[in-house]
Amino acid sequence: MKPRICLYTDSTAPSGVGQHMLTLAEELQDGFTLSLVCPPSPTGSRLLGRARALGIRTAEIPVGRADSDALLAAFLRDAHVELFHCHAGVMIEGYAGVRAARGAGVPAVVRTEHLAEPSTVFPVEELPDLVHSPYHRPDRRLSDAELAALVTGFQKEYLDVVELVDRVICVSEGVRDSYLRVGVDQAKLRVVRNGIRPTRGAATPQDVRARLHLPPERRIVLSVGRMVDVKGHRFVLGAVDKVVRSRPEAAFVWVGSGPLERELRERVRLMGLEDWVWFAGERSDVPDLMAAADVFLLASAVEGLPLVVLEAMAAALPVVATRVPGTSEVVVDGVTGRLVERGRLDGTGDIDALATAILQPLEDPELASAWGRAGLARVQHEFTSERMAQQTAEVYAELLR
Repeated sequence: MKPRICLYTDSTAPSGVGQHMLTLAEELQDGFTLSLVCPPSPTGSRLLGRARALGIRTAEIPVGRADSDALLAAFLRDAHVELFHCHAGVMIEGYAGVRAARGAGVPAVVRTEHLAEPSTVFPVEELPDLVHSPYHRPDRRLSDAELAALVTGFQKEYLDVVELVDRVICVSEGVRDSYLRVGVDQAKLRVVRNGIRPTRGAATPQDVRARLHLPPERRIVLSVGRMVDVKGHRFVLGAVDKVVRSRPEAAFVWVGSGPLERELRERVRLMGLEDWVWFAGERSDVPDLMAAADVFLLASAVEGLPLVVLEAMAAALPVVATRVPGTSEVVVDGVTGRLVERGRLDGTGDIDALATAILQPLEDPELASAWGRAGLARVQHEFTSERMAQQTAEVYAELLR
């Protein structure tokens, strides 16, 4: 009988995490009996629907209700789950799920960290920007003492939860190092870098430009990600102005939405950049956009190991990105693209360096093509979904023995 594994997230917007879980499920389903659990939400429901299409048992279990833990525990017992695999998009996710799995008597618990621990990435003076963002704590800024107490409390609760976990999988070495620094036992940590199944675009570049109402001569600098402060849209805006002075045919196409969208649209208007920044919204045709783009740009202030960068490299796009944990393990500076230092959450930073990095592939098509070919080869060699699943299955085997 195949071992029974439950893949779980309590994120109500499991975008990259959800895609990772689904890819893992596709690769592992021949060797394991799988189930997939997440809370009710539009994104979660789509994830569960795709899992059901693969023949995987699913459950939509809410979080934060008085009966949430009991519902999850009952599901795990009914499915006779032998290993519970919790996926955390940020460090504070998944705690109740881990506790419920242990309470239900699941023999083995694994947790995957998809993002570096924030307090090891950001200087103390920037952490208030994280906890006071429009989607965390908009009421007032914390004092230094309050901030220190908050970070200490987060880390203590996290370490208490990790005591209940048998293995912590980290999606990059940078993520692993961040959790080592906050006190996770090295013996529990395993690095399994993300991998993908590339999806090719079907539309021609001309069709994509027409779909976006872009003239055929425009050169597309594509970004994909939620409009939240850590994704670096404010930092990018400073570079847009400098890039389009040299290359007015450049068009910055931003895919995604989020709490900062209204602010970003207003900034674009005030800077007079409406002709150069396209807000493309949520899209189901990202592979087509990648096939039509000239450069892929990701200016995040923090990452784990971004799937979207792997997807861009698999589309043979040159990548311009910030030198942050995870991303810098994928993009090889000067070989598959260009890495620059990240900006601050308020948008300040070395904007000249970012603009120069974007202009390089725009102004040198041969260089752009060479970076794209090298990126494609790197993904095909090192970042496949098969390799990711095999290494994950090895972690499972360690515990199931």
